[in-house]
Amino acid sequence: MKETDLFKPVRAFFLSLGYDVQGEILAADVFAVKGDDIVIVELKLTISMKLIYQAMERQHVAQRVYLAAPKAVVLRHMKNNPMFIRLLNRLGLGLMTVTSDKIDIILEPESSILTPKRGSSSKKRLMLSEFHARDQHQTLGGTNQKKITFYREQVIEIAKALYTLHEASTKLLKEYTRIDKTADILRKNYDGWFTKNEKGLHMLSPQGETAIKDFLF
Repeated sequence: MKETDLFKPVRAFFLSLGYDVQGEILAADVFAVKGDDIVIVELKLTISMKLIYQAMERQHVAQRVYLAAPKAVVLRHMKNNPMFIRLLNRLGLGLMTVTSDKIDIILEPESSILTPKRGSSSKKRLMLSEFHARDQHQTLGGTNQKKITFYREQVIEIAKALYTLHEASTKLLKEYTRIDKTADILRKNYDGWFTKNEKGLHMLSPQGETAIKDFLF
């Protein structure tokens, strides 16, 4: 099991509760928002003090913070460390176990009572800004791979449009994707996904045709 395998059931759980959920918002594995309520979940395959420190740091941003790990890992850690739940309770952290298709809440977190650190308000605004900017939910929480930012999501949407249209002018792509920065993205072409044909129309490069298949669904 990988950390990314934990993301889908956790995301499905919070979606069922009416939250919108994104993965990898800055350093947070799972970032869930419903109205003014923010929940952060840290996904790990093992229980460690590093995980607890990370979760405590997230309390400066979110009202509720959970630790999430495979069910067998959590149960084994609880057996070997009888004070574990009491520690999390003292810290106001929640705990959930994850299997491939089920989430079990072992401990509900308390609303954070930590004094906000300097800069925590600006960090919260930055995380919310990135959260609301993303609308394609391409990034899986817990991944160590390159994060998909809002800018990269726009690149992917333009590439998906070209995959469908085969060739298109800048104007048509802008109308098709409704991305205001279409011309700028095509001009910069950081990943080399785009090219032009003899008619001056945009197309996917061979590299782009290969890469975009990972994002078609």
